[in-house]
Amino acid sequence: MKKNLLSLFLLLSGAYIFAQTPLDLQMQRWAGRADMELSADAEELPYLGQYNPYVSALVPPDVVIGQCRYDRQSNYSMQRRMHVFPDGTIGATWMRAMLDPGYTDRGTAYNYYDGSTWGQWPTSRIETVRTGWPAYAPFGPNGEIVVSHTGNATGLVFNWRPNKGTGAWTSFTLAGPDGLDLLYPRIVTNGPNRQTIHLIVQVRSTTPYQGLAGALVYSRSQNGGQTWDILHQVLEGIDATRYPGHGADRYAFAEPVGDTLAFVTGEGYTDVCVMKSMDNGNTWERIDYYNSIDPFMNGMIEYPLHGSLDSYHSIVLDDLGRVHLSSGRRIHRTDGNGGRLYRRPSDGLIYWNETMPPLDTTILKRTDAPNGVPESILLARVQNNGTDSIVGIPTYYASLTSMPQLVFDHQTKFLYAFYSALTLGFVNNDYNYRHIWMRYSEDYGQTWSPPVDLTGDIFHLFTECVFPTASPTVDNKVHLIYQSDDAPGMSATEEHPVRDNNIVHLTVDRMTVGMKEQKPALISVDQLFPNPAHNMANIVVRTHAATHASLNVFSAAGQLVYSKQIQLNYAGPHRVQIPLNGIDAGMYVVQVQVDGIRMMQKLVVR
Repeated sequence: MKKNLLSLFLLLSGAYIFAQTPLDLQMQRWAGRADMELSADAEELPYLGQYNPYVSALVPPDVVIGQCRYDRQSNYSMQRRMHVFPDGTIGATWMRAMLDPGYTDRGTAYNYYDGSTWGQWPTSRIETVRTGWPAYAPFGPNGEIVVSHTGNATGLVFNWRPNKGTGAWTSFTLAGPDGLDLLYPRIVTNGPNRQTIHLIVQVRSTTPYQGLAGALVYSRSQNGGQTWDILHQVLEGIDATRYPGHGADRYAFAEPVGDTLAFVTGEGYTDVCVMKSMDNGNTWERIDYYNSIDPFMNGMIEYPLHGSLDSYHSIVLDDLGRVHLSSGRRIHRTDGNGGRLYRRPSDGLIYWNETMPPLDTTILKRTDAPNGVPESILLARVQNNGTDSIVGIPTYYASLTSMPQLVFDHQTKFLYAFYSALTLGFVNNDYNYRHIWMRYSEDYGQTWSPPVDLTGDIFHLFTECVFPTASPTVDNKVHLIYQSDDAPGMSATEEHPVRDNNIVHLTVDRMTVGMKEQKPALISVDQLFPNPAHNMANIVVRTHAATHASLNVFSAAGQLVYSKQIQLNYAGPHRVQIPLNGIDAGMYVVQVQVDGIRMMQKLVVR
């Protein structure tokens, strides 16, 4: 699905101005409900209920590249699972399993874009054994590599081939230290012909390794995995003197820039830090990102509500080798009895870079609405549309604005931030849906464009959009994939029965002209539905900035029959309801006016 950002943004500062709003007050009321216990890491969470065959009657214009029924693509941070190559081709992977409840067929699904079309949906995994949590990278002069875990003593399975998109996969394995399992891998590649593999992976947390319940170990191979000159190394700075352990998926690797490497690790109860190497992994420096009030927090000491991070991290290196980070903001506490609890309506997406001081609970605040968080680090929050409310919050153990994916375009120097956010106005009977949103910065994260809902059209009224993962490389577009289905939440957390989920390819036009250089652009008014209508009609109004608008309905004779003022609080599409009670059957014109610009749609009332 293509989104033309040049037609979505206006000449505006990217700064937010946050004030106490009805949505803030509502979130504070939500906060009065019971806190939710943090889930255990879920290597296996099958749902044993009956499959719900409901399919939405709306056929979305999504570019669907495959499906899955195992709908927990990650516990927290997403791996890199796609890559745009210099010739415009794309390799994309995801975790696929269709045979519930046991998911014996689980493994890596792969699809390839040849520059014009995607291939057929995959019907099997690329591995010969059951696996999970794939990570994908370019490999060799023209090849590709995938690593996934087996969840047993085999450790990790690597599959690679010399020519992307074609040919047989060759596999090799990597076992863990002392016979321990390796889980939830991340890889990046660099060096001549992308032959150097860098790996971070968790040693299964149930068995301590070097004093850590869930050690995060670093390995490096400079000859394509034939030998490992660094193997299962616990780096100083993330060892047992600084952490009790590292949880599943609470870490993310940045795409290398030359010999500069960086990854982030930490779950928010602990400290969260960046490990950065300027010499291709020989030596590492620790950079503090978030300092916990107790880096060994185990729940046995009672701590009141305080601000923290939600373990959904994304990290990139810019052209100067500087680290940029984003994570969801979470409010949580401990009860003194071993319980670590988080406040379910925690909101706020955090932005940080290595030029900033470390974050702490004071900066991230102890209140539920993120009003007091400094504007310089608050990248996103739930957008208040002035009319709709929070009905229910699906369980992802995440901020309401989370699952970030940062992309840095090394040619234009634009920094993109994609994220999944609970979105008002899109609900079923039980929950609000999450959509994919974005912002961008043209000045290395100092200021940001207005937020845009990339899936805020009529075709996504009943679509849950989660687990985005973006290519670190950009061509004439920025590319990502995400998981979607017709019900909020996951079957893995028993919020709905098992169902088919789509893997969707989403593109955004590459920004070559910044906010400060764009000319003001007009609004668009479209998607008047239903039409004909009876009691209620809806219209989608698209704006390039937060603004006020007038909505008027005229009869065929020119008589004004309905009028209202509407506040549009962000750039992008807005669904506006038009009540038709008391309006006679006939032909009408719906007019929307912003700053003297008028646009109209015909409406039939019956």
